[in-house]
Amino acid sequence: MTLTFEIRKAGFENKGAAMMLIAASQEVKGRYPAARVAVAPDATSPYELRARYGLWHRAELVRRGVDLGKIVQFAPGKLRHRFGFVTESEVDIILDAAGLAYSDQWGAQHTEDLARRAVAWKRAGKRLILLPQALGPFNTDRIRRAINVVADHADLIFARDKYSLENLIGAVGGRASIRLAPDFTNLLAAIPPANPPRGEKLVAIVPNARMVDKTSDDVSGNYTGFLRRAASMFQSAGMTAFFLIHEGAGDRVLAEQVNAQLSEPLQIWMAGDPLEAKGLIGKCGGLVGSRYHALISALSQGVPVIGTGWSHKYRALFEDYGCENMLIDVSASEEGLEARLRPLIDGSQRAALSDELAEPGARIKDGVRQMWKDVFQLLDKAA
Repeated sequence: MTLTFEIRKAGFENKGAAMMLIAASQEVKGRYPAARVAVAPDATSPYELRARYGLWHRAELVRRGVDLGKIVQFAPGKLRHRFGFVTESEVDIILDAAGLAYSDQWGAQHTEDLARRAVAWKRAGKRLILLPQALGPFNTDRIRRAINVVADHADLIFARDKYSLENLIGAVGGRASIRLAPDFTNLLAAIPPANPPRGEKLVAIVPNARMVDKTSDDVSGNYTGFLRRAASMFQSAGMTAFFLIHEGAGDRVLAEQVNAQLSEPLQIWMAGDPLEAKGLIGKCGGLVGSRYHALISALSQGVPVIGTGWSHKYRALFEDYGCENMLIDVSASEEGLEARLRPLIDGSQRAALSDELAEPGARIKDGVRQMWKDVFQLLDKAA
C-alpha cells in the first residue's frame, strides 16, 4: 500500500513555513520512500517549487464555501496521478505544520476550520498529527470549544514550547496524545546561496511586519527606529549589514523604510529557496532578527543573534538555547543596544557565544529526532 501524506498550513512565501514543509517531506520520504507527499497549493506554493521538492498536488479550490477541487476526483486515478494530483479521499495521514495559527492572536476561525476537518478525517479513518508548533492562548469560548474538538480527534499534538504546552493543557486537559517537542527545521541541511550579498563581515538584519501589526503601539512605533539604530552601529563597526527578507512584501517595506533613513542604505537580499537563506545565515557573523525561523537557522548553526518578538514563541526559543539575555526590547537605550550588539561585533566574544550554542543545539536536534520516532511508531502500529 502506498501511503499518501498531506502537509497542511505550509507554503513557500514565508520561508519558515517552507522550511517546515521541506523538513516534514524529507522525513516522511526518508522513512517511507514510496509515499506520496502532497500539499493543497495556493498562491504561496508555485508549481516550480512544489516540483523541485517532489510534492504532489492535493486538489482543493474553495470559493464561497464550495471546494471546486473536488471536480478532480471524477478523473480516473491513473490520469490524476500522471499529472501529480491526489484527492482528499486518497490522503491517509495529515501532518499539520501551521507554525502559529491556533491562537487568540489569529482569531477562532483557523481553529474552528481544523476542528471541522478533524471530525471528518477521523470518521474517514485518517490520521491527524499536529507537528511542533506554537499553540494558544485559548481564552474565548469559541476557540476553546474548537481546540477541544481538535484534541478529541487528533492522534498526536506536539506543542513547540512549554508555554504552548501550558496553553493547550489549560484548554483541553492532560492527554496522552499531547507531547512537547522543539521546532523541527533545525535538521535541514543548508544550501550555499547563489548570489550572496557583497562585502566582508556579513551580518543579517531580518525584519518582520508582525512586529508592527501584532504588537502594542509602543513596540510598533519604535520598531523601524530599532532596526535603523542596529544597522548604523554595524556600519560604524565596519561590518557589512544587509536586510534578509524571510517572507514577503510587508517585510521588504520595512527594510525600505529603514533604508530611507540611512545615509548608506543596506543591500536587500530576498530569500528564494529557504535552504539558501539558511546557508547565507550560516556565513554571517551575527543576525538581528524578528522572524522565528531565521533565528532558528542562526542559533542551530552557532550564529549569535539579537532577537525581538511578538509572541511567546520567541521567549521560549531563546530560553531553549540558554540565551534569554539576547532577546531585546526595541525601545532599548543607545547604550543598552550597543552593549547587546557588541558580542556580535567583537570577534572573540562572537566565538565564545557560538561555542555556547553548541550544547543546546545538539540537545534540541535530539528532541526533533525523538519527535519523528514517536510519529513513525504511531503510524507503523496503525499500518
